Amino acid sequence: MVFSQPEVPSRLLFGSEIEALRSDGVICAREVLSDKWIALITLGIERAQSAPTALGKSLSIKNRGFTIDLFMWLQSEDFRAIVFDSPLAHLAQQVLNSSTVTHWYDQLFLKEPGSDVPTPWHHDLTFWPISGDQIISIWVPVDSVTCESSGLEFVKASHRWPNRFKAITADYNAHMINPELEDVPDIDSNRDQYEILSWDLEPGDVLIFHPLTVHGSPGNSSNSLQRRALASRWVGADVVYSPKPHTMPLPANHGLEPGDQIQGPLFPTVLGR
Repeated sequence: MVFSQPEVPSRLLFGSEIEALRSDGVICAREVLSDKWIALITLGIERAQSAPTALGKSLSIKNRGFTIDLFMWLQSEDFRAIVFDSPLAHLAQQVLNSSTVTHWYDQLFLKEPGSDVPTPWHHDLTFWPISGDQIISIWVPVDSVTCESSGLEFVKASHRWPNRFKAITADYNAHMINPELEDVPDIDSNRDQYEILSWDLEPGDVLIFHPLTVHGSPGNSSNSLQRRALASRWVGADVVYSPKPHTMPLPANHGLEPGDQIQGPLFPTVLGR
């Protein structure tokens, strides 16, 4: 199957932004996605809400206004176009410093106005059955985002900490909690001890962050603002499958053996093919 090359972003990342990502573990990149892509992501999210995957049904907390889903691109033409045609792969390429850029997975997060579901402080790498250095997440909101509407917060430079923390989910899924790892520090009770970064966002802005940067968000206390966002995950050539207990399950037909480079039909290489 032949795919077109992805579209370039509305602007490339500045060198100062890439340096800030390396030092701080997260950046806010303003106005990198056009209205066309925001509209398609919004449409994809709306369709995913009406036809969630089986995993999405099990992870969402609908009675508290929280929706989550994963691997939407496997059943959605909208999200498939976002993987192969949108500028997200080019943004990932700028920061991964890799000969190849491979799509790891996509994830939907939605908090309705008044949702009391927080996103507990965590870092992402301990959720995942992979290892390597060339891993990045791009968080794409399709609504205006404020602290009140559950904007993400990050502990500056926490990706440089040697700690590895338990993977705590919004529903505190016991399967994900590895007893051999540390508890996340009580950041909310000791906020003056950390430098916490957060931004108000508009559609077209994105957050780009390292998988070990500690982050979280409160519930959506807004009376009117939805908080809908796509998390787009990307890896480079040094990332391999590393199965371990208490990590996110992959689709059954992933076809990877321990030590295999992340690639194949479920993990397409979008740049550098």
